[in-house]
Amino acid sequence: LTTSKEISLKPTKTRRLWSHDETMELTVSYPTDTTIKAIAAKLGRSPQAVANKAKRLGLRRPLTLKRQRAAQARKNTDIVNERHHSPASAIPGVFPKTASGRAIWNTQSLHLLADLWKRLYSPAFIAEYFGLKYNTVCMAAKRAGLPSRAGFTLLRTSPTENPFAVAENATLASQMIARTCGITNTVFFVHPKNRCKQHYSAFGRRLLEARARNLADYEIDMPYDA
Repeated sequence: LTTSKEISLKPTKTRRLWSHDETMELTVSYPTDTTIKAIAAKLGRSPQAVANKAKRLGLRRPLTLKRQRAAQARKNTDIVNERHHSPASAIPGVFPKTASGRAIWNTQSLHLLADLWKRLYSPAFIAEYFGLKYNTVCMAAKRAGLPSRAGFTLLRTSPTENPFAVAENATLASQMIARTCGITNTVFFVHPKNRCKQHYSAFGRRLLEARARNLADYEIDMPYDA
């Protein structure tokens, strides 16, 4: 007896090729403010297919429009916070930021961070106050050399509208001596017993390596005087 096996053939899905008109429509509409979902609905395709095709064609979404949306969203948030007397709107614009909203860690911003740090505000409150991310505040405090606050009760909210009106913690204030780094020209904080005058961050190390390379090249190029 011979046994026969039934082989079930699954229907294969064929991809619909992009026509010339669809490609031209995608080329015109993708770099505009039109959403990808709207473009996909107009072409009768999925948003992922539209994004993949645009990537193969080298099309890019307009970055200026994204920045405008982000700036408008931040402006609307500031207006809402101002109406509700949120601490984020107490001193608007005092923290230096780039056009895209990223923090600029210079002497001014580090002093602001240190002022709230020694007033025992939590990193979450500081991040909300300045409109930053939690990890950004933690990493900046670590790189600036701010002391550990283990064992202290941190403030999650401000008892007054101005958080800088709260008295400083005497213990933390005595452990924070501000010094200016000769490499990066930014402020950093050390313990009074710490005598270091340089702040060897990753950026500072790169500057030192660049200076060493430039000095070595200069010594090689100098003529030898017998």
